Amino acid sequence: MTISNVEILDVINFTATGVAGVVGWIVGRRKQKNDFLVELQSSIDLLIHKNKELLDEVILLRGENSELAIEVKELRNENHQLKIAIEKLTEELNKLKNKNK
Repeated sequence: MTISNVEILDVINFTATGVAGVVGWIVGRRKQKNDFLVELQSSIDLLIHKNKELLDEVILLRGENSELAIEVKELRNENHQLKIAIEKLTEELNKLKNKNK
């Protein structure tokens, strides 16, 4: 039983095609995973950037909120003092009206 050169070439061609297909599939699969990882990293980078912007805005708004809280407290104190002054003036005005009667 002899194996001819044609049969050996057929076997080699058939085997090489299968091996090339498997290697191509592995390489393609690996590239697909790498592309997916690159896309994920890009999404993560975008989210990190957006998160930093939002955090900066939150810090700014908290500062403004603190300033406004201080102003409100000062205005309430001023309002209270004005109410006291109005009450005193009203009492004095009533006393003057009662004297003039």
